[in-house]
Amino acid sequence: MKIFIKSIVTIGIFIGVVSCASIPASTATLSQEVISEANAMHQLNIALINKLFEERKDKVDDFVNNQYIPAFTKNFQAKIPQGVDISAELPNILKNVMPVINRKRDSLHNLLDTQKQDMITSLNETYATYQQASTSLQNLISSAVKLKQSEANTLAQIQSLTGTNINVGKIQGQLDSLLVKTGNGFDKLLKAESAINGN
Repeated sequence: MKIFIKSIVTIGIFIGVVSCASIPASTATLSQEVISEANAMHQLNIALINKLFEERKDKVDDFVNNQYIPAFTKNFQAKIPQGVDISAELPNILKNVMPVINRKRDSLHNLLDTQKQDMITSLNETYATYQQASTSLQNLISSAVKLKQSEANTLAQIQSLTGTNINVGKIQGQLDSLLVKTGNGFDKLLKAESAINGN
């Protein structure tokens, strides 16, 4: 009796799972394409961030070369006493001043590099989370498609052996009804046993 009930439950679960897996085979291919497209978009985002920060570095260089150095030179010339020939000393002055200016430029570049790396790190972390989720989804979809294909193959084999079509929906309904009735019967038996044992 227990083997019969286990067999019925197993068949019911199998048919229930099979009937729920109605995902077309093309869904697996489509989801792979979406994952591939997301990878391309991630690479594009990285390239855009790199381009953005290269442009910002160029703007820093333009500012230093076209505004900061001329203003610094003008300010420095204003501090030189009248009568001093700066044209003779200008190479030596620039030789001492340029390392200070270059350090300022480098510090701005380093700040931009840090900001860029923070953005790329955040983007990579988000993408890694997306990849894990999409891989899990892809595996679920592939499993459901294989299950659906297995169901179709099994039904085709049964049809070729028996020469008749099997209505899985009807069988599932009858099994569900049988399981409910069996469950109700067992519930009554358990209540009767409890009453007999005095529980």
